[in-house]
Amino acid sequence: MNKTDEIAKTTLAMRLLARDARISIVHHETGLTRGYLRALYRDLHGRSAPSGQLPAIGCAMITTRREQVLASLFASLYEMHAGPALYRQMTIEALVRAYDAFREMAGESGTGVLDFNLCWVIARDLRVGASRLAYCPACEVRYLVMDNSRTPPSCPLCALYARHGIRAAAADGGAADSHTGEC
Repeated sequence: MNKTDEIAKTTLAMRLLARDARISIVHHETGLTRGYLRALYRDLHGRSAPSGQLPAIGCAMITTRREQVLASLFASLYEMHAGPALYRQMTIEALVRAYDAFREMAGESGTGVLDFNLCWVIARDLRVGASRLAYCPACEVRYLVMDNSRTPPSCPLCALYARHGIRAAAADGGAADSHTGEC
């Protein structure tokens, strides 16, 4: 590897590790050795890198409608940054931009639920077809549907509206309409 490539890979590794990416993800994305990445993590954070496996599929980690709403927000942002290629290849730069936008929008409460690692798993699941974005005509939003999920494949926003008895503006000119939880 030439010096320019090495610098580019190390810079990417530092960007990912600064977002608390797991060593396995950073290794996968950069090809840098795990030992070097662990040392880099320790230098950046002053502690050892967390260990443990990533979930085989992201839906195992998303168990509530609120989590599904947050995952949908991230997936929509990732789709916006990655474009149609998101279903063919995972683009780490698009993932970083989408995660940063997600963090900005969702704040502490959102990033406490969806960290960078889970967002990477969601992006991977979109690429391999284990998840997809569906459209809700009632809310006019796209939401994440995951194969083998613990959450139903219907719109999580409609479900939350129904659970809390909230009436939302309808798509047909803003008249109040009650959401039923089924989209």
